[in-house]
Amino acid sequence: MKKYYAVALLLISLTTFIISCSKSDDEEYIAVSPVSVNLATVPYAKLSDYHFFEGEIKDLNPSLDVLPYEPASSLFSDYAHKKRFIWMPKETHATYNGDDNVFEFPVGTAIVKTFYYDHVQPSNTTKRVETRLLIRKSSGWQAYTYVWNQDQTDALLESTGNGVHIPVTWIDDDGTTKNVSYGVPSQTECITCHKINVNQTGEITIPIGPKPQNLNTIFNYSSGAENQITKWKSVGYLGNDVPALSSIHSTVDWRDTSKSLELRARSYIDINCAHCHRDGGHCDYTPQRFNFSNSNLNTFGVCLTPLFNVPDNPFVINGGNADHSEMIYRISSTEASEMMPIIGRSLVHQEGVQLMRDWINSLPANCH
Repeated sequence: MKKYYAVALLLISLTTFIISCSKSDDEEYIAVSPVSVNLATVPYAKLSDYHFFEGEIKDLNPSLDVLPYEPASSLFSDYAHKKRFIWMPKETHATYNGDDNVFEFPVGTAIVKTFYYDHVQPSNTTKRVETRLLIRKSSGWQAYTYVWNQDQTDALLESTGNGVHIPVTWIDDDGTTKNVSYGVPSQTECITCHKINVNQTGEITIPIGPKPQNLNTIFNYSSGAENQITKWKSVGYLGNDVPALSSIHSTVDWRDTSKSLELRARSYIDINCAHCHRDGGHCDYTPQRFNFSNSNLNTFGVCLTPLFNVPDNPFVINGGNADHSEMIYRISSTEASEMMPIIGRSLVHQEGVQLMRDWINSLPANCH
C-alpha cells in the first residue's frame, strides 16, 4: 500500500510541476527599468543614483529603456567626445513641434550627455569629465551637472553653481598632442545656451539637440543600424504625429564630404550657433538668424552688416571673401570679448573654421 501511495504522490507532484511550468511559459515576463527619476527629490548627489547605466558606470552601458542618440552634427566643445541618452517614463512620449524645434517632451523625461576624451595622457586612457542632465519637471526643464571623480567610478553633483576647470592632455585622432583646461559650465552658462523666449513672453529652459531635423539619421544601436526617429517610435518615445521622414527638412553631418558644402556649412552653423542666433534665442537682438530652417541668406548673414562692427570685416558673411567676414574673425578668436560662441569653448575648432572658410569663399562675391 505504501508503495502505491508513494507512486501516486510522485505522479501528483510531477503533474503539478508540468502545469506550473506550462503556466509560467504562457505568462509574459515584463522587465522593469531600474531608472529612478523622482521629481520631488532630484537632483541626486551622485550620477549612479539615477541608475541610467548598468554594470560599471564608466562604461555608459544604458539600462533598460535608456536610449542612446546622436544629432547629425555635434556642437564643438573643445574636442570632447559625447555620448547622449534619453529616458522617458512608461506610457509617455514626446510630440512633434516643427522640424527645427525640439520635441515637446513629457514631464519626467531625462536627457543625459557625458563629455569625455580618449587617449588621455600619460596613461593613454579614456577620461570622462562631466555628465549633464536635463530633467523635465512640471515647472519646466532643470539643468544639473555631474563632475566625474579621479577614479572614474562615479560623477558627483556640481552644487556650487560656479563650474570648474579640469586640465586634460590627450592625443587627438590625427596623432597631435592637445591640451585644454576643460570648463565645466556654471549654472548661468548652462541656461545662457539652453534658453528661449518665444514671442518675448518669458524665458524658458529647453534642450538643444533633439529635434526632428537632427535625428533623421541612421544610428548604430546594439540591435543594428536604424533611423533614430523610427527607433524612437518603435520604443514608444514618439507618436504618429511626426511627419514622414522624407518630408523632414534635415541637417547633415558636417564632416560628410559626400554632402554639399552648403548643407554641411549650414548644419555646422545651426548646431553651433542657432540656439542663440534665432528668434527668441540669447542673441535675438542681433540681426542674423542661423537656424537651419532659415532660407533667407541675408538674415543668415550673407552680405549682412553686423550689429557690432569689426574693422576690415564689413559683413557677417562676406560672400567670396572669408578673410573679411565677421563670422570667421569671431570663430577663429579665443578672446572672451570677441569669440563666438561666447561660451562653451576655449580652443579654436580648426576643422570647423576651415569648413566655413571654404563655404564663404564659394559664395558669389557680390557684397557691397
